[in-house]
Amino acid sequence: MVNYAAIRQGMANLGGAVSHAASGQDRAKLDEVFAPEQHAGALDPNTTIVLGARGAGKSFWAGVLGDDDLRANVALAYPHLGLENLTVRLGYTGIQNDGSVSRAVLDARVPKGSELQFAALFWRCVVLRAMIAARSDLKPPSMLELMTQYADPEVWEDKCHELDVELSLSNQKLIIIFDALDSLSEDWGRLRDLLDALLEVSWSIRGYESVRTKLFLRPDQLRDIGLRFVELPKLLAGSTTLRWTGANLYGMLYARLSTADQGGAFNELLSTLGIRPAPSGLRDLRRWVLGHNRTSQESVFVLLAGMYMGRSHKKGRTYEWPINHLADGHGEVTPRSFITLMSEAATSSTSTNQAVTAETIRNGLREASKLRVNQLSVEFQWIKRVLAPLSGLQVPCTVDMIEQRWDETATIEAVMAKAETGEFLPPIPPQIEGNLVRGLIERLVRIGVLVTRADGRYDMPDLFRVAARLLKKGGVAPG
Repeated sequence: MVNYAAIRQGMANLGGAVSHAASGQDRAKLDEVFAPEQHAGALDPNTTIVLGARGAGKSFWAGVLGDDDLRANVALAYPHLGLENLTVRLGYTGIQNDGSVSRAVLDARVPKGSELQFAALFWRCVVLRAMIAARSDLKPPSMLELMTQYADPEVWEDKCHELDVELSLSNQKLIIIFDALDSLSEDWGRLRDLLDALLEVSWSIRGYESVRTKLFLRPDQLRDIGLRFVELPKLLAGSTTLRWTGANLYGMLYARLSTADQGGAFNELLSTLGIRPAPSGLRDLRRWVLGHNRTSQESVFVLLAGMYMGRSHKKGRTYEWPINHLADGHGEVTPRSFITLMSEAATSSTSTNQAVTAETIRNGLREASKLRVNQLSVEFQWIKRVLAPLSGLQVPCTVDMIEQRWDETATIEAVMAKAETGEFLPPIPPQIEGNLVRGLIERLVRIGVLVTRADGRYDMPDLFRVAARLLKKGGVAPG
């Protein structure tokens, strides 16, 4: 007899890690690491730009790189990257007191309006400070001291060359991490100039033997901000994008259930299918049959949840349904959304012969949708104000229907007025001219909240629609 209650409790417990991550504390832990082969680029010292939506794992992998013990463990999963020889320092993370330069220091050293004069110097000195810290246990000079001493580019280049040689002779490879770059400024022009300068500095140090920068960015940042750095296409040509396939997500779920299976219930269920428990090493975990094989993954999920989301195939297969309904407008599903759905499905289930049911999986989607909209509101503080007037609207819908709701509630005026106070970046980038309604709609399309249909109407993925309380014929009803 399979102990479904114990398995269900194990699935429910996964929600604790999600809550921790949702609070903005994306600090990596070894038992949470699942290392898909296609994520190697996020760790590769030679990959400067790592792209990914919020929740895709940018800060998680940045945390793995920045933690000596975690990096040593992950090095076994990616032996060709040379992670065991890395020295990592933090350039900018948006987090106070972690060794990176703070937003307050940035604002003091590069006052608003002086970006073209001081931003490149600032980032050059951040790089230099990291190189000094890598070669000495002593506290590096302050940014004020560095910017004063190395204002002359030739003096900076000579010092960097000297330190690069020292790093090379000691067989060190230094990686300097830049994360949470959307928090650099609440002004489009300043953010663009700061990022342009950082990209320019990252490009300029490519000739050094032993130092590289690694920038974790959202794709919409690059699309919307209007960057001017002329070598950006070359940097992007060598970039990597964090994507999670359905097989990756189920592999991560089963690995966590198996390794945390204190009572043995989940591993006993696996034994009924002739599947061994998850191996301990990350590289072996990737090769584990449940880490990649969709057929084996589905056979396990059928035991956990049944075959279909209803009495027949018409409502969809339980294995495919979560992936299909958690995708944003770009078809991306994040681990956080997936684990939230599964954890909530387990928490609300009382079935005696399954861990979760079709109905509790739908409940899980409702909770995942709430979490995802809350995540978006961290980066886009205007998102809830924009979505609220659309409640009760049935999608797909026309642009006129959206415009009417926003007009009735003075949505665009309210959002733009609040943005002018400096609380957050305006939702409509300055380079977008003309109709503000269409500009805002296109912004929502670019961040994956809306999807343009072939007939010109707009749809909203269930991941956002359910929490925003929009309606869809045959779709999951808002909770």
